[in-house]
Amino acid sequence: MRMGHYWLPVAVGDGGVRHAFRGRRWEGESAAEAVCGEPLALAKPSEMDWITFRSCHGCRCALLIEAGMRPEVVYGDRSRSTVGKGQF
Repeated sequence: MRMGHYWLPVAVGDGGVRHAFRGRRWEGESAAEAVCGEPLALAKPSEMDWITFRSCHGCRCALLIEAGMRPEVVYGDRSRSTVGKGQF
């Protein structure tokens, strides 16, 4: 049985990205590996982080594939050139 996933904004430089992580919710860990495979430092996000950070395209594509969906069908031609590059 899969544990599921949750999304968490991760600050990087002057901005950041919302990444997906394995589990039910963030339990205050200081670091974790995102679904896209990137190891990241974690901290409590602000409300503005949730609003302004974009979602990681690599995490989204990995979750679509796990759900049996082809990312290129969902995103059209955009996913072929940007998979794993944090776009979207």
